[in-house]
Amino acid sequence: MPDSNLQKMTMNGKSSNAKYITAEEGGTQVEFAGPQMSGTRRGPARWSRVEQMLTLACLLLTIIVVVLIIMIVTSTASHDKSKVSRKKPVLAASIDGGYPIPDDLELTNICLTPGCVNAASRLVTTMDSSVEPCNNFYDFACGNWNKKNTIPDDQPSYNTFSKLGDEIQVILKSYIEKDVDLTKDSNSTAKAKHLYRSCMNETQIDSEGLTPIHEMLADLGGWPILEGTAAKPRTQADVLDLLIKLNLIDQNVLIWQTVSADDKDSSVNIIQLDQSNLGMPVREYFLDEVAAARRTVYQKYMHDVAVMLGADAETAQRDVEEMMLFEIELAKITIPSSERRDNEEMYNKMTVGKLQELVPEFDWLVCLQRLFGHVGIEITDQEPLVVYAPSYLAGLGKLYQSTDNRVIVNYLLWRLMMNWVNNLPSQYRNIKNEYIKNIFGSQADPPRWAECVSFVNMKMGNALGRLFVEEHFDESSKDTALEMIHNIRDSFYELLDEATWMDEPTRIVAKEKADAISEKIGYDDSILVDNELNKEYEEVEYYPDRYVDNIITFLKHTASSKLKNLRTPVDRTKWSTSTTPAVVNAFYSPTKNQIMFPAGILQPPFYSKHFPKYLNYGGIGMVIGHEITHGFDDRGRQYDKDGNLVKWWDDVVIHRFKERAQCIIDQYSNYTVPEIDMPVNGLQTQGENIADNGGIKEAYRAYRKYTQRQHTQEKRLPGLLQFSGDQLFFINFAQVWCGVMRPQASINRIMTGVHSPGRFRVIGTLQNMPEFSEAFQCPAGSYMNRKERCSVW
Repeated sequence: MPDSNLQKMTMNGKSSNAKYITAEEGGTQVEFAGPQMSGTRRGPARWSRVEQMLTLACLLLTIIVVVLIIMIVTSTASHDKSKVSRKKPVLAASIDGGYPIPDDLELTNICLTPGCVNAASRLVTTMDSSVEPCNNFYDFACGNWNKKNTIPDDQPSYNTFSKLGDEIQVILKSYIEKDVDLTKDSNSTAKAKHLYRSCMNETQIDSEGLTPIHEMLADLGGWPILEGTAAKPRTQADVLDLLIKLNLIDQNVLIWQTVSADDKDSSVNIIQLDQSNLGMPVREYFLDEVAAARRTVYQKYMHDVAVMLGADAETAQRDVEEMMLFEIELAKITIPSSERRDNEEMYNKMTVGKLQELVPEFDWLVCLQRLFGHVGIEITDQEPLVVYAPSYLAGLGKLYQSTDNRVIVNYLLWRLMMNWVNNLPSQYRNIKNEYIKNIFGSQADPPRWAECVSFVNMKMGNALGRLFVEEHFDESSKDTALEMIHNIRDSFYELLDEATWMDEPTRIVAKEKADAISEKIGYDDSILVDNELNKEYEEVEYYPDRYVDNIITFLKHTASSKLKNLRTPVDRTKWSTSTTPAVVNAFYSPTKNQIMFPAGILQPPFYSKHFPKYLNYGGIGMVIGHEITHGFDDRGRQYDKDGNLVKWWDDVVIHRFKERAQCIIDQYSNYTVPEIDMPVNGLQTQGENIADNGGIKEAYRAYRKYTQRQHTQEKRLPGLLQFSGDQLFFINFAQVWCGVMRPQASINRIMTGVHSPGRFRVIGTLQNMPEFSEAFQCPAGSYMNRKERCSVW
């Protein structure tokens, strides 16, 4: 089931095609932050070096003052303990002392290591102490971050994930810009460097002009809009031929096709078909009257690209209008994402022959035979496949029959060209700016180096990831993360025991599933072995001066690799290709029942071996709990411990689960994003919200058990002495979600995203958590301590 959110155009124009997030695993692999959270280098939004040094200097001065105060207070107390009285904590937990510093706090109970000082600096400068935490904890925790960080011109949003992604991109840039060293670089890392150089070689790209694009279009049979009235008539055979050619360069237009694990037999790969993405990120932009201005901008983009490539302006206008009408009809038959959450209902297994009966307008057997024939695989009419949107394919068949073939061919190649703009010579790339600004909110292109680093990380993530983990990743993070996973899983077992709505047989099987969850931490070990890594890219060769050829080479390789999986069993030991090391995100795959934490997210502010446990559990601990809980959200619960889509819950238990899930849906639907005056889609975001609510509970319980085992409280942070470990756990959790979005990006996210806005990922979870209100002594009935709470896990 493809993801329709095309928020950022990729270097090769390949959108994220997935049944939920990524396709290759089957099932509904879910990611922690969502596509809009990924970051690429941004300088303007960062604090300057001077600001950072001044902040650190101020914090060090604060530490000195605090130490002196403690010494004075301790000295005074030793002379006259009777004069010491503990103030009752007050509501406003401000930096300057709303919560009093404990009277018995000694210097030895303050963490003054560099790791603690840096963490304290980040926390202090991000918080807004003028906000009472019980009135709005998000504004309290993130108020200053949102004031001090502006959105870079080339981005629709900026947040904690983006900021860490920026830092990682700068690191990757430093590695990939180095010359190839034959004594150190594997073949794969050398290829990655060549690919980066070809992307950065704008002199060569500009000198070639539009010639490579015209050659590619000619190879695909020509774009009628460029041929004008002299274009030869197109036949249905031409349409099918073009669909196959596009698929062989990994472009899924009209029909999304991949080979992935069978949801109901997850050890076997199977052909999968579904509806594809539309040209704009939101289906309603094609249908709603209020979105007419967006359709006008999109249509102008079509026209401008065609004219730029040589089309006659008047003829192109007619073609563009016809393409627009065609895509509006496509939008009408496309199933909205909110109606695609029942995996059992979406799963329709049949043979090619049965599909032919269902959608007779396409010659499915011939198409699949030609497609898989490129990798030497035979297909018969008895070949099984899974169709996720039969009604869409049936509607598409009728639309295909009733539409002029020229219009369809024009549309197919438009969808290729609209995302190929980033690959054009520099003087042509700004043609997309008006469209990007109006649809996504971004104001400018990112620096070329940032685009090229992202490009290589997307195409050769393991090769670039190897450079990252060899030079920058702390191997001890793996052991620590594994220990935390075990502790947090134990907390989830407790939540299962406390789920009174679940009967005992279902509870036993649920524990078996939780126990069977496997974990991937940091990176796939095989990337450190030259022969293993080289195998992944042995079929491709990249050249520093052939950028467009390199792109096409990679796209062909990606497409053929997917096709070859058909006769290959699912390898549960391998990482997904979307979860490469230098990615700031985390993932759960239901068909593998596996949680994945790339090296990119095992960095501050999520994790550091130099952090106190309350920060690590509030950061990466919450992420771990979130991913574990995905196995038991509204979609993950439909898969068993072996990753098979099967009904393993009793009907009564399912009904009780849905009642609790409905509480979450209603709660989040009542939140409104003030900047755009739009409510959160509680139905569409329920899976992520359930995972957030369960994840924070599990992480907090695991942290509390840690402190109980230690029989002592951890040291406090300088400049934050009035905050306990419990309070700092929640503050660090909240600061994970600090961020700002442009209005247009917010609208896209509300309408298409499966994640709630960061503000409500904080407020929604903590309003449901009595432990938070206890930690901050929030009065009953205050905004953060609401009377009615929702709880699934």
